[in-house]
Parts: sequence; C-alpha cells; structure tokens
Amino acid sequence: MNIQEAAKLAMKKGVAIRRKNQNVYGVLQTNLVNYQCLIVSKNYKTKGQTAGARWQPSADDLIADDWILDN
Repeated sequence: MNIQEAAKLAMKKGVAIRRKNQNVYGVLQTNLVNYQCLIVSKNYKTKGQTAGARWQPSADDLIADDWILDN
C-alpha cells in the first residue's frame, strides 16, 4: 500500500509502518509537536527500547507502494 494508506491504518492500530524490504526498523507516526515520525527498532514493544528522533523520507519512500504494517 502507499504511505498514506499505511499511515492511516497504522495509527488506528497503534503500530509502526515500514517498507516491505526493510526488516530492521519501522516508522511510528505521531501527532506530537516535536517528533512527528519516530524510528523504532523491530522489537521496540517487547524489548522496552526507546524510539529514535525524526525520520526524513526519501522521494522513493514517498512514492513507494510497498509499505506494510509492522505488527
């Protein structure tokens, strides 16, 4: 799915999104003032890890249709 579809669905489910070929981290979108998109490790929920600040998508990321939910 495209990034907009993935982001909307992920926000409803409370999960991160990632590109299909990226299996290391996900992008957790928020409505926080300072950090709109956070980088999280694949196991951020189970290992108690903290999120990294800010993600800047590439043009390829924005037009890709291979975004998936990172459950």
